[in-house]
Amino acid sequence: MDARFDSFEYCPSVGASKGILVLWNSSLFTAEVLENLSFICNSVNLYQNLNKWTLTTVYRPTHQPARAFFLFQNRQIDLDSLGIFMGDFNFYRSLENRNRAGGNYQDILLFNISISHLGLIELPLKDRSYTWSNKQDNPLLQQLDYFFTTPWSLQYPNTTVLPVAKPILDHTPCQV
Repeated sequence: MDARFDSFEYCPSVGASKGILVLWNSSLFTAEVLENLSFICNSVNLYQNLNKWTLTTVYRPTHQPARAFFLFQNRQIDLDSLGIFMGDFNFYRSLENRNRAGGNYQDILLFNISISHLGLIELPLKDRSYTWSNKQDNPLLQQLDYFFTTPWSLQYPNTTVLPVAKPILDHTPCQV
């Protein structure tokens, strides 16, 4: 673990391998882990000086009926005025988020409606088009990992999402 990141919260995935790991520097932030919701691995309130913001990490299911329930559950989330909502959504926002033809238009529409309902603003991924690969000889590449903010991003216009090298993972780790 990088010496700058000395505190963490880990949530294993349900029914699959891996999970989500959130790291932070305790000299910059104090944290309060909130109750976990199904398919939303964890929400952490982070405090810096007098500012509080909520980081919610997602590991969305890939099969029905949990897949449909996830979108409904997202519509029930009441994000604080300052927050980041990020993770593996296992949805993509447009057909351009895939390197191959095909895709599910209904999923695209439902995902974008959910994002709009929550009033989220997408933080663009820098220097990479896709965040997931099936690791085949002729790989399917997709952007399945997203980083959204509430309107607080207007207060922090230099917030970026940077991919981190991924020698063996199927998902690209990212740093916000």
